[in-house]
Amino acid sequence: MEPDSLAKLRQALRTKLNSLEPMLTPAFEREPLLPASVHTSRHRCGKPWCHCANGGDLHEAVRLQIRFEDGHSNRCVSEEEAAFWRPRTDAYRRLRKAARSVRKWQKEVLELLDKIERARRSVEGLSEEDRKRPLR
Repeated sequence: MEPDSLAKLRQALRTKLNSLEPMLTPAFEREPLLPASVHTSRHRCGKPWCHCANGGDLHEAVRLQIRFEDGHSNRCVSEEEAAFWRPRTDAYRRLRKAARSVRKWQKEVLELLDKIERARRSVEGLSEEDRKRPLR
């Protein structure tokens, strides 16, 4: 490979390295987190005389959906409770997004390292017989 191509690969690696620190910002936050989400659900109540059964507006409820190892749990919460939980669930979502970004970043960095390795390989000093054998 030409030295210019190797320089471009190294520059790409440096750019990747510089992009890592901002990606990790959520890991340094101090806010508590909860593996959950706060959302508003809309539903029919099931009463045949209610406006929701006749095509009217659906009933709304604010829910906290908590993720446990063995499944999910839904809780109806008030707006005040939702205001308490929302920063924690947002912090959790930011941290999970950062983890996905770092995994993608890692894959891209490993690909760059493989390309740099291939670009720097040399069979100089090997016998003619060994030069014919493919390197790993």
